[in-house]
Amino acid sequence: MAESSGFLTTTLRAGLLAALVSGLVLGVAAMLAGHPFWMPLNVTTQAFFGPEVAQVRGLDLTHSGFGLLIHVVSSLFWAVIATLLFRGIGHAWIVGLGTALLALVVDYGFLPEWMSPGWHLAMPFIGVVAGFVGLGIGLGLGLSLAVRPAPVHPVRSGGPAPVESETNHGGPDALRHPGPNVINQRLQRIDPANLVTEDPNRQGHGPNPPHKVTN
Repeated sequence: MAESSGFLTTTLRAGLLAALVSGLVLGVAAMLAGHPFWMPLNVTTQAFFGPEVAQVRGLDLTHSGFGLLIHVVSSLFWAVIATLLFRGIGHAWIVGLGTALLALVVDYGFLPEWMSPGWHLAMPFIGVVAGFVGLGIGLGLGLSLAVRPAPVHPVRSGGPAPVESETNHGGPDALRHPGPNVINQRLQRIDPANLVTEDPNRQGHGPNPPHKVTN
């Protein structure tokens, strides 16, 4: 359920951004060609009203509103294709611009002219190409906002790595605070001959007087 919800959200975001960006680019291209800003929406309905729709320059619900609906639905269709490709490729901008190129080839290379978006009726073909570039930018932007799941790193078996003690291991401090596996030499008497010696101070009378050295 969460995966399908993510797919739907990504598709809607990418499709609506694609419709918005491409619509703005097409509107500017139409104005540069001497037509109203909404003219690309009017000519989008040529599949229903024929190429004579290019003579309709007014803003109305029959042509402009219906053309806007067709434009959004077609953008959502290409957004579905882009989202599916994005799952396999994973690079938002390559998928977005690649899908727009595919849309250009299909709409103006394989479909009959009366089924094309009709943008060529309101602007030069360079403006049509710019409109598809805007479609790709919108798709890429929408896909780039999608949250991709973070990779799961395998958990290493075994205990935690040993932590080095902060105690200074060198110098006099090592003698004052030896480790658990180090013999505390302060509590040992050095006996090189491996014989048990007795501390003369334990006799109870203090240290023995020094022996007189005789020849």
